[in-house]
Parts: sequence; C-alpha cells; structure tokens
Amino acid sequence: MTKNQGLLLGITLILLFTGTALATSTTISATSHVIIYAFDQNPAGLDEGNEWVTFHNPSNESVDIGNWTFESTHGTTAIDWIAEGTTLYPGAYYTCTPFYRWLDNSEESIIQRDAVGEEVDRTPVVSDTENDNRYWMRNNSEWTFGVKELETGELWSGYVKNVVDGDTVDVSFNIYGIQRVRLVGIDAPEIGEEGYEEAKEFVNETCMWEEVKLDVDDEKQFDPYYRILALVYVNDTNLNAELLKGGYAEVMYIPPSEFDSREWEADYTASHTQTPGFELMFAMIGVLAAMCLIWQREKEYW
Repeated sequence: MTKNQGLLLGITLILLFTGTALATSTTISATSHVIIYAFDQNPAGLDEGNEWVTFHNPSNESVDIGNWTFESTHGTTAIDWIAEGTTLYPGAYYTCTPFYRWLDNSEESIIQRDAVGEEVDRTPVVSDTENDNRYWMRNNSEWTFGVKELETGELWSGYVKNVVDGDTVDVSFNIYGIQRVRLVGIDAPEIGEEGYEEAKEFVNETCMWEEVKLDVDDEKQFDPYYRILALVYVNDTNLNAELLKGGYAEVMYIPPSEFDSREWEADYTASHTQTPGFELMFAMIGVLAAMCLIWQREKEYW
C-alpha cells in the first residue's frame, strides 16, 4: 500500500473508530506540555503497520490530545489523527501505530499539531537504514538512535502482532511501539529447515493476537540483532519451555543469561522417565498375571 492510499484509508477509518482514551477527571489544553518521545521509521520486518510514534506528557497536568494530528514530512505527506476524547495523564505515554506505511526511512521528520493546527513539537530530520528494533528517542534535549535498557525485575505486557518463526515474535507495547522478541534459551528451525513450519504453527496457534507477559533476561536484554531476549508467558504458561517439551525447539543456553533452559529439559525428562524400580515392579506384575492365567486354565482343564 502506498502512502497516498494509506492516507485515504486512514482518514476514512478514523471517522469510524475511536481510540482508547486515558481517563482523567480534569484536563487542560496546555499543548506545550506534550512532546514526541520516540519513533521507529524502519522497524524489524515489514514497515507497513509496524511504524510507530510515541507521545509523552512530562508535566504534572493532564492534557486533552483528542483530534491532534501527526504528520510525516519527506516525500508525500501522510497525516493521521488521534481520536477525540484522548487524554494523557501526567507522566503518561501514548503510542500510535498506523496500519499503513507513513514514514520514509531517509531524511524523515514528524510534526505534531494540536486540534486547531498549531505546531506543538517537531523531530529533527533523521534516517534509519537498519531494519531492526533500534529507534530514535528523545534524551533530554537531544535525540539518540538505539534501544533503551528496560527496567529490571519487571514483567512487560503486550500482545503478539506477528510470528516470525518458532522462536521469534513481534510484540506491541505501549511505550516502545512494536518490538521483535527472541525467546531466550531455545533454538527453533529456521525457514527451509525441517520442523520450521510445525514450530511456527505451534507458536502461531498459541499466542497470535494474545496478550503475553515478557520476563526479560536481566543478564542480557538484547541479542546482537537488538531483539529483546525474554521468556514469553501466555496465560501463565512458559512458551519457551513448552516449545522444548513439544520437540519444536532445542536447548540453546548462551551465558550470561538469567535463565538456564537446560533445567527445563532436565525437569521434563525426569517427569517422563520411569525409574528402574517402577519398571521392575510392572514387569513382576505382568509375570504374576500371566502365571495366574495359566494356572486358571489348567485348573479348568483338569
């Protein structure tokens, strides 16, 4: 879909749908309080439907941002609206992810305008040629490119928007837009390898569009490709471990890591292996049963 087509479709749908508002009892129209906090013009995977921008209210007053717009500046301008009634709490974040491609990867800038069209904030003109999790973020008065270390000891909530393969998914967060997540401690087949389709289908059926909890590896939060390393929980079930148990993936323990996937495999093996004592007992029961059957038949004969 081109930016022009996406723009027309976006304008149509914005009239039909309303966004989620951050409720508050008291709001103001102090537009100067809201800033563009971060954005990703070249996310991991497809750009269409995955480009995002996050707004932030760093003040101690709530701000009504309903009917505000944000627009691209490079090439054909794409404009999108924030739903009427949307309010930002003090310190809150609001992320927009248009379903079409609206940002160019080179020499792009975003302009934020209030409901009457006055410019509120503008990003610098920047480029992103890296198709990964890295994004542009505001750091005080400067803008930096990279990923931000996540707070340790926290479970992060989001929903799975795309399944890449048996050990990689794209998760939509609030503050950090859409991030690619690598299931830590396991290794599933790559595309073209035996078992790839089965592993991907298992993950797809288990968590696609489902809410998930991420327990990020505090020892090493990102891999060399800037993917978040984490345990993924679906309805309190450890998806990483389930892939091992089902034979869809193998153990891949790479220190330093908070999680030792070798323990998951050992626990599963122990729970599915009978001890020699039980095997001997079952064998003896079988022999005794056979002897009783033979004795009973001989008794009937005589």
